[in-house]
Amino acid sequence: MTQEATIGTERAGRPHAVEAAPEPAITVIRPRNNLARLGLPQLWEYRYLLKFFVLRALRGRYRATLLGYGWIVLRPVLMCTVYVLVFGYLFGIKSGAVPFPLFALLGILVFLFFAGGVNEIASSLFGNAGTMAKVYYPRLVVPLTSLVTNTIDFVVGLGLVVFLMLVYRVPPSWNVVFAPLFLGGIVFITFSIGLILAAKSVDRRDIMIVLPVVMRIVIYAMPAVYPVTLIPDRFQPIYYLNPMAAYLQGLRWALWNDHSPPIWSLLLAGTLTVGALLYGLRLFNRAETTMVDRL
Repeated sequence: MTQEATIGTERAGRPHAVEAAPEPAITVIRPRNNLARLGLPQLWEYRYLLKFFVLRALRGRYRATLLGYGWIVLRPVLMCTVYVLVFGYLFGIKSGAVPFPLFALLGILVFLFFAGGVNEIASSLFGNAGTMAKVYYPRLVVPLTSLVTNTIDFVVGLGLVVFLMLVYRVPPSWNVVFAPLFLGGIVFITFSIGLILAAKSVDRRDIMIVLPVVMRIVIYAMPAVYPVTLIPDRFQPIYYLNPMAAYLQGLRWALWNDHSPPIWSLLLAGTLTVGALLYGLRLFNRAETTMVDRL
């Protein structure tokens, strides 16, 4: 046997050494800034999904109804009519230089937006639990869809306020330039409270049961269907602790120069809104990792 054959035989009988596989590299992904920790940058990447969800929600809300999108205007008009008859004619409540139907309509619109927005944002996770279990997308898209949907209804309703101002010949005051600030405060405080309740309701289902009852009380805790002058002066500092009371009265002041809310109440409302928004985003972001398993 040749030397080459001998070597080949030894190699054939010798077991091959198994090389140890290299350990896989572990990549840890951490947010680079505070906005990433709150989950905000991803919203821009999924903006088309948000648009799709909003259109789907609007179609689903009004498609099966007889009047369709007409309910956006008719619902606050019907509710306003009831309060005008009860508070305006039965109780004789006066709203100063502004006609009571116009005065009440603005308050009803703000209340409907706040109550509907908080309710829908808080319950939005339960309505989308099936979709979230199958497809990944930023969960913040879900409550944001409810906010945008209700904001569209709110903006359309404000067009009705402008129409009544023309009918009653109520010119806007020079303070109208501040109206977007109060409208923004109303939108953000609604989103903040709804977001906190949405994150909390994952573990505490009692919130969804008691929330409609609380919203029935809210309409009387803000000057929606009555002027703020009916509140005694000694109770007004307590009354203006409610951010919605400060924002709504500020909006009336901006539109037709009604009684202005105290400056301290607006500063307090702004501080509470920013704090609630940051707290709600952090709370929701923390609950996002396990909410699909708990819903």
